[in-house]
Amino acid sequence: MSEGEQLAYGQVQDRIAELAERLINNPDDRVGERVAELLDWVDLFHREGLTRLVAMVEAWRGEIFLESAADDEVAGTLLDAYGLRDDLIPGGPPETPPPPPAKPTLVQIRRR
Repeated sequence: MSEGEQLAYGQVQDRIAELAERLINNPDDRVGERVAELLDWVDLFHREGLTRLVAMVEAWRGEIFLESAADDEVAGTLLDAYGLRDDLIPGGPPETPPPPPAKPTLVQIRRR
């Protein structure tokens, strides 16, 4: 982000896509490959964490909270970006959520 540059939250995703496309199409193929890999890893990191967070909130009967989050302009946009809004209410997550960890744990995320 350039100093002084500001965007509405709804425009951030478009700007990320624009920058990513420009970098992926860099004349140096190695740059494009590295950027594509970086985006894949960031996506997996966020998707796995957000999916587990939603499942844990839901397991604690947080349906009202999740409905509010889904209706929020920022949180709802993030949930939509990972296809989680439809999983929230009423059907719930596709898998049984894990119990909240007693202490931080190391999670290995595998590329799909």
